Order: sequence, then C-alpha cells, then structure tokens
Amino acid sequence: MKKNTITQNYNKDWQKKILDEERMNSQQRVFDTFSNLFNDILGIEFKGKILDLGCGDGALVNLLNTKKNIEAKGIDINQGINFESDSLPFKNKEFDIIIMYSVIEHLYDPGNILVEISKILKNNGHIIIITSNFDLSHLRICDRGFYNDPTHVHPYNPISIQHLMRLYNFEKSFIGLWTVKKSSKLWKLPMKLQFYVGSLLPFRGDKKLVPSFLKGKSKTMICVFKNVKENNEK
Repeated sequence: MKKNTITQNYNKDWQKKILDEERMNSQQRVFDTFSNLFNDILGIEFKGKILDLGCGDGALVNLLNTKKNIEAKGIDINQGINFESDSLPFKNKEFDIIIMYSVIEHLYDPGNILVEISKILKNNGHIIIITSNFDLSHLRICDRGFYNDPTHVHPYNPISIQHLMRLYNFEKSFIGLWTVKKSSKLWKLPMKLQFYVGSLLPFRGDKKLVPSFLKGKSKTMICVFKNVKENNEK
C-alpha cells in the first residue's frame, strides 16, 4: 500500500459518518469553546487569520468564515500534502492562530510540520493542539483507548507535549481538559483535577436530552502554545 493510504481511507470513512444535520451545530460548539478559552482564560480575543491544519471536510473553516473578524483557511492530507515532509503553501507570518484538531497523534515525526508552523504563524501567534491525554502515570485520566484508532501512532501527555513544543520555540499558554460548552470555571481548576472531572462525567457533550451538568465526558487535552521563535533569536 502506498504511504498514507490507510490514513486517507480512514478519513474518507470518518467523513461519511459526520456529514449529517448536526455537523454545523457541532462546529458552533467548537467555536464557542475556543472563544471562551481565549477570552476567559488567555485574556485575548479569538480572531484574525486562522488556519485549520488537518481540516478534514472543511466544516470548521466554513463555520469560522461566518464569524466577524475571522478569515479562515484549511489544508488537509486529502489535498495531496504530507505534513511530515512537505512545505506549507502559505506566506511567512500569515496566520494569527493555527488549529491542529486531532492531527499530531497521526504523525510519526511532527518536526517538519512544527518548523513549517513556526514560519507561517505570526510572532506571538497561537497554535491550538487537541489530542488525547495518554498519561499512564494516572490511569483514571489516561485515554487507554488511544490505539483503538488504527491511524494513531504517537501519543502525548501534558509533560511530553510541552517538551516537544519547547524544542521548536513554542511557549505554553495553557494545557487543560478539552470539553465543549462547559463553564470556563472548569479551566481555572488545577490541570489534573480538570481531567478527573472529565473522566467522571457520565455523558459526552454531544448527547441530547441530557442535563448540561452531566455532559462533558472527555480524556482529551487542549493545548495552546505561543510562537516565540523571533523573541528567542533576538
């Protein structure tokens, strides 16, 4: 089989499952969650030129482009690009925010794409990484189903993702629980407590007819890093 064939086929199968009437609603929840995190925790507005790197069917890009003060673009392996070896077809310092939603765990070596991101992301711009929390030191909060996905090849936990990003001059702004439409107060708890809360909640955030206080089950982390390459080079 050619390289990436399994990943490409998996993505096609995944897209068939998500192209339903709830798709835009789910992307709206994602947008609201990003906005709440940036406004309430980071103290900055979620706006500007945004790249969804690994955009899949492009639903999030479409949703973002309906929002005020946002211009969004997307790129995906289905467009013929290999994140582990190819250059990204964008201008230097073009983007304010780059999103990698369930992408980094699919890469054997993320070095190439992180170098590319550091080029096209503005100085002090932010990268959002959403990936499973594979913290084997705390099995209650560890996503032990990580390898159930045949395209998952590289797990991370809060410590390893920070070490990785530091190698490419990205500074941590936030690491915590990825769960949609919960109060921002959750993110103000100690990080491990956030993950324990996420593991104890009985229902996922997309479940209908369930009270909101019972929803939000997750063992996934959202990590926000700032591009400080130019600062380090001065």
